[in-house]
Amino acid sequence: MSDGLDNVVPLFREEPNERIKREMAENWELAFLEAGQSLSDPKTATSARVAISVMSHFIRGHYEVGQITERQRDSLLWWLGTGTYAADEIGK
Repeated sequence: MSDGLDNVVPLFREEPNERIKREMAENWELAFLEAGQSLSDPKTATSARVAISVMSHFIRGHYEVGQITERQRDSLLWWLGTGTYAADEIGK
């Protein structure tokens, strides 16, 4: 596999709706549960939001310097957005 821009696996890109966002939120929660955490814990949810914000800045920076395509940027930001949604909704 090369290090070219075309070797990034495309992420799920159906237009978000409540069912899709809920499934993604559940996937985020499962990942946290496997690590012994839960997004229902306010401290964990806050930490997740901060980490997602930092990753979003990195993704935007990679796009600005031409390391990823606009489509890759949008896909990654969409996926991270589901993490923010999970951090906001799991504890409700």
